[in-house]
Amino acid sequence: MTDNLRGILAVLTASTAFVGHDATVKLVSAELPASEIVILRGLIATAMLVVGMLAMRATRPLSLLLTPIMLLRLLAAAGATVFIVMALRYLPLATATTVLQATPLVVTAGAALLYGDVVGWRRWSAVLTGFLGVVLIVRPGGGNFGAAAYLILIALVCTTTRDLSTRGLPKDIPSIFVAAASTAVATLSGLAIVPFDAAWSLPTPWAWSVLTACAACLFVATTFITVGLRTGEIAVVAAFRYAPVPLSLLLGWWFWGDVPDAVAWLGIALVLGAGLYTLHRERASLRRAPAAASPQRSPAE
Repeated sequence: MTDNLRGILAVLTASTAFVGHDATVKLVSAELPASEIVILRGLIATAMLVVGMLAMRATRPLSLLLTPIMLLRLLAAAGATVFIVMALRYLPLATATTVLQATPLVVTAGAALLYGDVVGWRRWSAVLTGFLGVVLIVRPGGGNFGAAAYLILIALVCTTTRDLSTRGLPKDIPSIFVAAASTAVATLSGLAIVPFDAAWSLPTPWAWSVLTACAACLFVATTFITVGLRTGEIAVVAAFRYAPVPLSLLLGWWFWGDVPDAVAWLGIALVLGAGLYTLHRERASLRRAPAAASPQRSPAE
C-alpha cells in the first residue's frame, strides 16, 4: 500500500468520524445543555487521548503549553469546540459541516497574509467563491437560523486560527500531545458558558452512551486526520476532507428531516467546488515542483 493510499484511507476515516462527532453532539443536545455536553464529552475524550499519549510515550513538559503560539492554538481549539457545539443545537447538520469545510479556503488566505505564502489570482478567486458559498448557506441576518448563523461563523474563525497556529508549532511536538492539551482546554472552556446555559440534568444511560460515542469519534478524528495529512501528499489526500458533506446531508435528512433549500444547495456547491479547485491547483503545483527543481545537465555530462 502506497503512502498516498494510506493517507487517503486515514483522511476518509477522520472525515467520517468528524461527521459522527457532530451528529452525536446534535442528538444529545436535545437532552443536555451545551456546557454539559462540552464538559462531559471533553472529560471522556481527554482521558482517551491521555491514555493514547502515554501508550505512545508522547509526553512533553507542560511548560510547552505556555508558549504564545501554543496558547493561541489551545484557545482557538477551545473556541471552535464551544461554538460548534452551540451551533449544532440550532443548525442542520449539513449546514454546519459545509460551513466548516470552508476552513481550508480561509487558511489559504490566512497563510498568504501571515506567512507570505504565494497565492495567485485563481486561488484568491476560489477563496472568494467559498466565502460567497458560506454566505448563501447561512445568510446571516436574513436566513432562517437567526443568531445560530453567527455561532457557526465564529466557529469558522476559530478553526481557521487553530489551523494557522498549528502550522507555527515546532515539528518535534507530537500531534497527540497537542490534541490532548487542546481537548483538555476545550473541556475547561465549557465552564465559561455554564452561567449563560440551561440548568444541568443527570444524563440518562442513553445520553451517556451517546456522549461516549461522541468522545470516541473525536479521538478517532483527531488521530487519523493528523496521520492522513502527514502520510500522503497533502494535495492528494486533502481532497477527501470534503467526503463528509454528502454523509452529513444523508444523516441530517434521516434523523431530523433537514433538506437544504435551493439557495443553500447553491452555497454548498460553491464551497465544495472552490475547495476542490484549490486542491487541484495544489496538486498541479506539486507536479511542477520536481521538474523545476531537477538540475540541468551540462553537455559534458
